[in-house]
Amino acid sequence: GESSDLLEGSHPMGPRRGYPGWAGPLLARAPASGTPATMSNLVGLLVPAGLLSLAIFMHILACAMYNNWWPLMSLLLYALMLLPLAALARQSESLFDSAPTGFHWAIFLLASLVTLVIGVPIVMWHVDVIESGSVFFNLSGFVLLLATGASAALFGEKQSDGWG
Repeated sequence: GESSDLLEGSHPMGPRRGYPGWAGPLLARAPASGTPATMSNLVGLLVPAGLLSLAIFMHILACAMYNNWWPLMSLLLYALMLLPLAALARQSESLFDSAPTGFHWAIFLLASLVTLVIGVPIVMWHVDVIESGSVFFNLSGFVLLLATGASAALFGEKQSDGWG
């Protein structure tokens, strides 16, 4: 009847057994593995986006809970981190090959900014500008940002289309 048509909907790409017809190409099956092909792409987008949202939420929570907005300075450092990361993304060489000088400067700037992201909240806590809870939320937001980068790299590595 009508429910079997819903579960075995016809689609230009072929029948989809077990999926509603409205799902269409979103749940198209990969030919070899039998698992949804674009579902992994969707997860590869949603996991890093969710982690990034949680990281920013932790920074805002660090400020809002103690009514002190100085911990948002970390977001400025995150924005500055994008510059050396963009320079590193353009290089496909190994760290120990004869890389251009800009490659080494990008690594230096990135390491300096990471150190500042960790150190600035601790220094602000040490001089009693922010509370210790704000430092915890700020550093946990940084850990979530690292998890965002790691998950984006992991899911990006699984995709075969490549960026470069």
